[in-house]
Amino acid sequence: MTNSSDVLTTQQAARILGLSTTSVQKMVISGELEAWVTPGGHRRIFRSAIDKLVQSRGTTSPTESGARPMRVLLAEDDPVQVAYFQALLARGGHEVALTVASDASQALIQLERQRPDLVVTDLMMTPFDGYHLINAMAQESAYQSIEVIVLTGLTRKEVDEDGRLPNWVTLYQKPLQAERLLGYLDALATRLNRSGQFIHAPAQPKRGPAA
Repeated sequence: MTNSSDVLTTQQAARILGLSTTSVQKMVISGELEAWVTPGGHRRIFRSAIDKLVQSRGTTSPTESGARPMRVLLAEDDPVQVAYFQALLARGGHEVALTVASDASQALIQLERQRPDLVVTDLMMTPFDGYHLINAMAQESAYQSIEVIVLTGLTRKEVDEDGRLPNWVTLYQKPLQAERLLGYLDALATRLNRSGQFIHAPAQPKRGPAA
């Protein structure tokens, strides 16, 4: 019997390979990546096919290396807030590959390049704000599996009255409490590992009172 972790969707395969879902679909159609179609018409890819492709490209596969860092994209235009976020990550124990963008337009470029597991964004940025980023992500099917946290100095009431933030986004107020972020990362790492992403297990975290 095939283990469920040995069979991947095109979205899961794309995140492991660091490619867009469209790119993976093209690789399947061209025969570069072996796949099969379910009775419902959905493509499924064996994990072994991913490993074979990575081997042929001369790189290290996630199963060979054991794990990969968690990929996080931070959209924030305040250097102080960036430094604070980096300090929180250092306390968590997770191995994180952090990319920083100063506005939504830069974040969208990095989304295509990096395929992060998590996007953390401020709302108030110029020239393109966090709402612009979230709306763009909502319209692209390849980004549907990426989790989003919004950090803002606005109150929940102000955000709700504005009405532009969708309910699938997690909202945290600034200053971000350390335990909230670290708990979220712990849960995210567990979900990714269950889906076959092979995220590094956290080292002993340096967690103290919330900053």
